[in-house]
Amino acid sequence: MDTEPAASQFPPNFLAFLKENHIDVDVYNVQKDLPRYVRILRFSQKSACEVCELVQQIRTDAKCDVSEVDGVPGFLRIANQDTKLSQLRAYVAGDIIGMDVSSGIAALSLSVEPGDNVLDLCCAPGAKLLLLAELLAIDAGVSHGTVTGVDISPHRIATCRSLIKKHAGSNKGFVRLYAQDGTTFNCRAPRAK
Repeated sequence: MDTEPAASQFPPNFLAFLKENHIDVDVYNVQKDLPRYVRILRFSQKSACEVCELVQQIRTDAKCDVSEVDGVPGFLRIANQDTKLSQLRAYVAGDIIGMDVSSGIAALSLSVEPGDNVLDLCCAPGAKLLLLAELLAIDAGVSHGTVTGVDISPHRIATCRSLIKKHAGSNKGFVRLYAQDGTTFNCRAPRAK
């Protein structure tokens, strides 16, 4: 993979700081040609045919290769990292959102099931919250579990709230948001009724 030389991007005083502190400037190299990842919303409710059609539509709009990510259900790899989501019909229609595959793996590794209560500290921008809310509601849309998102920044909580409001549909009832410091947060999950 090509990289963009970091040294050419920084002012001389910063480069001097790095040298003085024995920090290799190459740690700041940015790889080019990395893919972009998106997640199919409500993936478990879509047929294999619907997913194939969605992949083809994104491939047409993005004008590059689009493929499913092996081992990470509902995630797609868009070969061109410069693809603007706002130019994809699937994004405009609310069928996909941008989400890094590593965040998806972290959320999926919890093996969340309906009835679980999950705490997400430093939760903004909210993509993991949204995925977890979907996982809570997989069985017949009924869950007594919750996803509690906590972030110290009210602005970042507002970003989460907007994402949840726009994309969660009936799953938004499973999400609770708090603008608080995660190191002192002590609100318990609601009790099952």
